Amino acid sequence: MNDEMINNGSVIFQQPETKYKPARFAVAALIGLFFLYQLVGGGITLLIIGGQVTEDNVTLARLATMISQILFLLVPTILLAKRQHGKLTDVFRWRIPAFSESFLAIIGMIALMQIGEMYLFFQSKIPLPDEMMPYIEAFKKSIEEAFKLLIVARSVPEMLFVVLVAALTPSVCEELMFRGLIQKNFSLGYGNTKGFLLAGAIFGLYHMNPFWLLPLIALGIYFSFLQYRSQTLILPIAAHLINNASATIGVYFYGNSDSTTPTMFMGEQGEPSVSMVLGTGIVFMIIFSLVIVQYIKVTERIPNKQQQNEQTI
Repeated sequence: MNDEMINNGSVIFQQPETKYKPARFAVAALIGLFFLYQLVGGGITLLIIGGQVTEDNVTLARLATMISQILFLLVPTILLAKRQHGKLTDVFRWRIPAFSESFLAIIGMIALMQIGEMYLFFQSKIPLPDEMMPYIEAFKKSIEEAFKLLIVARSVPEMLFVVLVAALTPSVCEELMFRGLIQKNFSLGYGNTKGFLLAGAIFGLYHMNPFWLLPLIALGIYFSFLQYRSQTLILPIAAHLINNASATIGVYFYGNSDSTTPTMFMGEQGEPSVSMVLGTGIVFMIIFSLVIVQYIKVTERIPNKQQQNEQTI
């Protein structure tokens, strides 16, 4: 058991009991879960569908993906949390957030989604060496085609099923893993601030999409911040669900275009100007900043039930 004494300012606190050292456990859990889900779960899914997602087997691929998330992410996460902490309630917190918290978290999520799309617009304008372009474009196209084949729906019932597979299931499974198990142990090892920053950044890296790397890291840090300030998994799950579901619903209504045009400019003739996108992005950054400031204020009085050795932001 870990009974190490921690000096936090002028007060000495005893670090809570864990089976293993928290930071090392978090790293080991990340490696193990990555192996289970990406290699074992992904390998089984590929075997089931015959090695490639096609229009003929896409429903089977969706089912296999959902089952893989539950069996190789959710279940091991719960078992690891039980092994490390004993009580699951110490890791997975379900406090019902106030309306003001929920409202601000959702507005912040919408603003951050728009900022991410503006970033991707400008990223697409970065010139690259001509000799690299064919390889980069081929790699990017392969990722986009596999992703869109899984989320494209041709009817409302199919769209709802895709939302279940691509939005609801990962928002629960991934948030219990990252904002529950991983963030908890990084926070115990390094303090709250480093804990949620590490958990958020690794969340972005975990998705292995180099074209969305910075937006995914930003999303991960935002989800982790919501959990830290609110002391509940409900808000990061809701924000994660909104992000994923909006992508699925957006593809249903706008089609599977490869355009990097931000969704709020969809429907306009021609590509929006750089100045228009930049101005809109600045507006959303201001909105997001104001939301964060206000969110910190409304969560000030929430009792910090994290272990007392953790630092505050």
